[in-house]
Amino acid sequence: MRKASRPARDAPPTGDAYDAAVRYLGSRPRSVLEIKRHLRTKRFDEAAQDKAIDQLRAQRYIDDEAFARYWIEQRLRFRPKADRALISELMQKGVARETIDLVIGEADPNAELERARSAIRRPMTRWLEMPDPERKRKIHQYLAGRGFGYDVIEEVIAHPEAEEI
Repeated sequence: MRKASRPARDAPPTGDAYDAAVRYLGSRPRSVLEIKRHLRTKRFDEAAQDKAIDQLRAQRYIDDEAFARYWIEQRLRFRPKADRALISELMQKGVARETIDLVIGEADPNAELERARSAIRRPMTRWLEMPDPERKRKIHQYLAGRGFGYDVIEEVIAHPEAEEI
């Protein structure tokens, strides 16, 4: 039985850059830079990449501000991280710093503290039986690994649960 052969590495791309970008957007929203990188790996030339991105922008399929909001919302829901970790992730995805600052600036000032509390909610059940010093060390390591600052970590250690008013 004969195997289907792969195209050579230097072969020109098959299909349209726009179609490849739309397929790439199928799983989740993407930043402009992510799409550009994807199209580059598919070996589309610069003009085809720009044309596809312009079409996607015109149809509002891509928007870095909307992508940043989506990314932060998903992080809040599934894997809470500190603002500086979110900023780092979004910058790696190619979102401009001004856009990131705008989106993060819209959040509640106490949002980072609430994210830290929600981040430890699940592992805290494993740490309840530990002696206080060891539990505090675990909380500190866990939150520091997710980019939270010392002041936020100390507040969470002092009051792991938010006070009900």
